[in-house]
Amino acid sequence: MNNSIRDNDFFAYCTDVYQRSILFMDVMRRRGNDMVTMTSENSSTVLTFEIEKILDGANFNPPINYWLARVLPLADHPTDINKRPYVIQDPRAGRGPGIAGFKKDSEIGAALKHGHPVYFIGFDAEPIGEQSYEDIIRGQVKFYQEVARLHPHAPKLCAIGNCAAGYLTMFSAMQEPELFGPLLIAGSPLSYWNGERGRNPMRYIGGMLGGSWMVSLLGDIGGGRFDGTNLVMNFNVLNFDNFLWGKQYDLFANVDRDSERFLQFERWLGSFGELNRSEIKWIVDKFFIGNQLTTGMLTTSDGIKLDPREINSPIVTFISDGDNISPPAQSAGWIADLYQDVDEIIARSKTIVYCLNNKVGHLALFTGSKVAKRENKLFVENMDTIDLLPPGLYELILETPEGAEDGTPLHARYVARTIEDIKNLGYNSEEDDRAFATVNKFSQALDGFYESFIHPLFRMYHNPQIARVAKDLQPLRWNYWLFSEKYNPAMKIFSTLTEQVRASRKSVSEDNPWLIWQDTQAKLIASYLHNLQNLRDNLMEQAFFDLWGNQAVQKYWNTHTGVPRYTPSLTQLERDKLMSNYNQQVLKKVSVNSRLAAIFRVVALLLVGRHEIKASSAAVLINWAKKHNPQISNDELRQVISSQVMVVWYDKDIALDELRKFVMSKVEAEQLVLAVEDILSQIGDVPARMVVALHELAQKLNIID
Repeated sequence: MNNSIRDNDFFAYCTDVYQRSILFMDVMRRRGNDMVTMTSENSSTVLTFEIEKILDGANFNPPINYWLARVLPLADHPTDINKRPYVIQDPRAGRGPGIAGFKKDSEIGAALKHGHPVYFIGFDAEPIGEQSYEDIIRGQVKFYQEVARLHPHAPKLCAIGNCAAGYLTMFSAMQEPELFGPLLIAGSPLSYWNGERGRNPMRYIGGMLGGSWMVSLLGDIGGGRFDGTNLVMNFNVLNFDNFLWGKQYDLFANVDRDSERFLQFERWLGSFGELNRSEIKWIVDKFFIGNQLTTGMLTTSDGIKLDPREINSPIVTFISDGDNISPPAQSAGWIADLYQDVDEIIARSKTIVYCLNNKVGHLALFTGSKVAKRENKLFVENMDTIDLLPPGLYELILETPEGAEDGTPLHARYVARTIEDIKNLGYNSEEDDRAFATVNKFSQALDGFYESFIHPLFRMYHNPQIARVAKDLQPLRWNYWLFSEKYNPAMKIFSTLTEQVRASRKSVSEDNPWLIWQDTQAKLIASYLHNLQNLRDNLMEQAFFDLWGNQAVQKYWNTHTGVPRYTPSLTQLERDKLMSNYNQQVLKKVSVNSRLAAIFRVVALLLVGRHEIKASSAAVLINWAKKHNPQISNDELRQVISSQVMVVWYDKDIALDELRKFVMSKVEAEQLVLAVEDILSQIGDVPARMVVALHELAQKLNIID
């Protein structure tokens, strides 16, 4: 009888494996067909939302392959044109656009559901002519100008840049700072050299290849076009246990449940695009190898200064410790590069917020994953509070209430942080910086040799047919093409077989011993590949520092002395002058000149010394102010709030003395305190110490005994 049971288990398992294999191959067929469709349509996207193109960069002078589209409102969520518009942009890093809106619950979906006008900056798969990256930097500003023109009575637009699009979003805000409200930068490696030893192996790739000459070579092989699949492959091999095995096995094991989800994501993963050779070379030389973005000295060929300190708007950087593309050291380290301490951030009237997730991977930051879905919703709900935060450095902490069920709305609070908190997320030692500086020097020399002697040969013997063959033979493209009906007609049979399988589908029981054995073997394979990956990463890191950290090599390239990496935060002289100017500006704001300013002076006096602000409390302050001052704009309100907080931070006694001068009578003082009490009552759950503080303040204003 036991033998009979075992035979039945084995037969059921074999039947299940056969059926799953047919279903798996059909999914791969559909995946290949999707890839052919996506790569044959120059303007294809994976957006699930309907869009209407309103501005095409192809008509610019010089033309660029980017375009601006209006995302059409959801049927049950009409758009209010007077609400803050959102402009969302995806990375152009080898794949097509739309990942920020390929699910209903996404960055785009969250903004639409709250009634905001939403715009999307997309791009075509192929660049236009000889467009350069600087052409794109200059041209994209026109998109934001158009959105601002379409919404003259709305608060300033919120711009969201995902991954590499974070650079372009910030570059536009640097050129036209007055157009922008808050910027949300999700997973953007802005300080590329930064990292932690034992982690973040991607930062070593440029050094192991000898610098940027390799992208020049690949661009020359492509006839002046750099195949984006090379960037995609870099992403894939970072986690090659998943690339080679895990992703496919998970589909095979759960093909009944996960087919559509897999195809949805693979539709984007297989939407390959290209960049001009000059574009990718500019990016690699300036950012990845040169690490120039956070020097404050990056300029375009026509003199446009690309300094993040030129941005006036609040900047929110969304980072994750589970991100191996843009880990916290790279996506938040730019703050420590640019600013010596929080006093400097405040003196420059900058508001910087970072939000750290400890788990999710790179793509989950902006693809509408289970975690990002709630966080996107909360960002939209609290964007006004972010916009009106006083200058400073904050961590936005998102928490699920204790004991709450899954799906419960997150609670948000802004906690004051320091530059040391940023460095604790991962920041280079001088030794690490010196190794990367040496790579940069070597890369410049090797690139000069390549451009002088190798590149001219490709230009002389350029052959479009060879470039086409090189593109078609790219292994990652064949990983999709081999399963498509266009390139492999035999795959059509799986469409018919799938219909038959679904008609008689018999899933095996989860406690089937053969299925348990299968899962065990799969985990062993994944573990083996993961160990190989760790070994590769460790050897690459060791080789990188053995070579570029070698004192003899550094002496040869003259990087063994001096400051290996210039950052604005090192300039003490500039900071001293800045702080002196800041103190003078604060002194001009000490007087109270309106009732609203007086109310916020009281609020600031109550909050002085506190190190966190609940988002809900900040929302109450904003709503109260707008209710009692309907005509006030966000900019005016932000100026009132910032001024009062800065004065209190500067000198609490002076702030109180000036408040007494404004409150000329006991009646006025009583009305002032009553207004603050009204605000506190709306906040709810006010700490007892704040009530005591308000009582003490009332005594100092001499309105109660």
